[in-house]
Amino acid sequence: MNRKPNLMQWTTLVTLLGLILAPSLSLLPVSQAQSVAPAPAAKPAAGSSLRIGMKELGDPQGYRLKTVRTQRDYPFTRPKGWKVLPSSNIHLTFQHGSNLLPERSSLNVLVNNRILKSIPLGKNNVTPTTVNISVPPELLKDNNMLSFQVDQHYTYKCEDPFSEELWTEILPDSALTLNYSWERVHPDLAQYPFPLLDPLNNYTPTRVTYVLPNAPSDEALEAFGVVAAHLGQQAKWRDLKPSMGDESALQSNQNVILVGTPQENSAIGSVASGLDLPLSDGRFSDKSGTTLPDDYGVLQLVPNPYNPTRAVLIVSGNGPAGVKKAAHVLAQGSLNKVLVGRSAIVKDYQKGADYPHRAWDGFILQSGDNFDNLGLKTQTSRGITALPIFYQLKLMPDIYLPGRQKVKLHTMYSYASQLDATQSKLEVLLNGKAIKSVPLDDKNGKSLADLTVEIPTEEFHTFNDLEYRFHLYPEKYDLCRFVTDVHIWGTVHNTSYVEFPGEIKAPLPDVGLINDGGYPFTAYQDMSRTAIVLPDTINRTDLETMLQFATRMGRESASRKGIELAAYHASKLPDDIKKDRHLVIIGQHSQNKLFTELKDKTALLTEGTWNTLQEDQKTKVAQLNYAPGQGIVEEMLSPWNDARVVLLVTGENDTALVRDAQLFANDAWFKGINQGNLTVVNDNGPQSAILLSKGEARFFYPQAQRGGFQMPTWGWIAIGFFSLMGVISVLRFLFGR
Repeated sequence: MNRKPNLMQWTTLVTLLGLILAPSLSLLPVSQAQSVAPAPAAKPAAGSSLRIGMKELGDPQGYRLKTVRTQRDYPFTRPKGWKVLPSSNIHLTFQHGSNLLPERSSLNVLVNNRILKSIPLGKNNVTPTTVNISVPPELLKDNNMLSFQVDQHYTYKCEDPFSEELWTEILPDSALTLNYSWERVHPDLAQYPFPLLDPLNNYTPTRVTYVLPNAPSDEALEAFGVVAAHLGQQAKWRDLKPSMGDESALQSNQNVILVGTPQENSAIGSVASGLDLPLSDGRFSDKSGTTLPDDYGVLQLVPNPYNPTRAVLIVSGNGPAGVKKAAHVLAQGSLNKVLVGRSAIVKDYQKGADYPHRAWDGFILQSGDNFDNLGLKTQTSRGITALPIFYQLKLMPDIYLPGRQKVKLHTMYSYASQLDATQSKLEVLLNGKAIKSVPLDDKNGKSLADLTVEIPTEEFHTFNDLEYRFHLYPEKYDLCRFVTDVHIWGTVHNTSYVEFPGEIKAPLPDVGLINDGGYPFTAYQDMSRTAIVLPDTINRTDLETMLQFATRMGRESASRKGIELAAYHASKLPDDIKKDRHLVIIGQHSQNKLFTELKDKTALLTEGTWNTLQEDQKTKVAQLNYAPGQGIVEEMLSPWNDARVVLLVTGENDTALVRDAQLFANDAWFKGINQGNLTVVNDNGPQSAILLSKGEARFFYPQAQRGGFQMPTWGWIAIGFFSLMGVISVLRFLFGR
């Protein structure tokens, strides 16, 4: 007689099947295992790993420790949002001189001055040897130091402390590995941009997703540009990768920024349960339940309810005016005292005084500026294995250096007494090339000596890497005694300065200047003379291009008092903005109405034809491999103000706009923009060309140099005529004719 299995039997059968199948499921490849049981998108990984190699530490080729006793230090950080795990370790690969005595030679590995491992240097590790050393998490803090310290000898008798036998080399594949998990975030506007941007994360890209309304208002567009540019300024040199997304981005492992009113941007309602200021019927209220006026801005920085290790920044208000106000106050940062806690209600926004022109921190603004004016410090290098001293000299991009002349670098330096004059010297390098070497031959040392180096103007750029190498050797030493080298040193003083023959004027249009600090769009570092213009009907690629441009201009600048970047739809661009500001016009040819107004003034705006190009210019464009799917970035003098430029960021389709966005997002591509008024963006990067006819370019002078009475052309002609007549009259009087 057949009987149906009861519930207990079914349960037993399922359990047995689970036990049988579980091992096989665990052996499936990742892709197969995920197809069987997909993990929730927002669930963060249980643990992550960061490898900090010798390249990231600053010595990509490794480092050789010389002499009897020496040490090499490597600073590293522990990002704020990480919980470092006990499995973190140092993967050390090293080798050393074959004649070192193991009982007298050792390599110490330290973290924050605590020895983690001491390794005798003997015959068993002469050739490349690998050692893994655990790093206790409790030893780490925000800023840390990894050190390799060596004490090495090759004889029991008198030895030469500078012998070639004395070396231990840290090989390039050595690395520090930090295994970590993400901590839950505890956001506070007073700490913004953290946790969206971690100031201690110098290693991995910061990824932020922006979510905007489908049809953003002008105010939402401006708020978007202001927030993106400000975050770019906060990131500075760190790797920032912003992107556009939709509501689903809230369930990702990225931080998210929501811009717009709750009525415009439905994603704000999706996080209503986690807001600090409540949302009811699509409108914000204060904590007492009173609905906020439309012109009040709302800022909220809260944990993502879908992923508590990530944060959501909300730039909003009950009306468009409030959204714009909130963004500008956020960009003021610590200047505004309302930014405390998880939320802030912005009742008013005070712009303050206009940002000064050419106030570029850290840039040489005029001939004679010293290092102190650039924010550079006096530096000292000590010992026989003295490390190089590095400075970056940044020249304002509107300084025009004439060719075949000299820039003079005046280096003020000092050095210790008791140096070996035959071997000690100071070497100066500019952009990787040696430009001067002087002996340190005064046995009494020198204080504030002046070394003047002449540099051809063609070799001095907007960004220059300056390096000083002190080669220091003691005057006398006893082979049978330990030689100390702490008493030998060299110093470069920040009273050093640069002189040059240039004048303040910038040749425009030149799209190549944009990677020289974002010039001219960042001439005012708050971007108060720049406006972005988008089509009336905006698509995703338009916003992506605007995002990458605004972020890049932020990374190229450093405002001390907020961001005043404006943004408009083409049909709503005010006449005063059109006349007063540099314009950045984004969109496909057929979609932005401003392209129609500029049609006869640009090179590439008519589909399929080149009606404004000469024959030789067409050849240049052909050499750029231009195709409809490639992006176009072109700069021209503004037809509404000849002291302003218009930057066209365009193309014939979405693929072209994607290329344009990549140009500003990709560091290598952006740096690759060369001189010219036109750049065509191919799938492998940009190519530039000069397509200007005579009279289409001019020099821009700063307003301060053009003040006062300006003599019109006819005036100079009249003066010349009467001067000539005066000379003729004098000659007739003298010679009696």
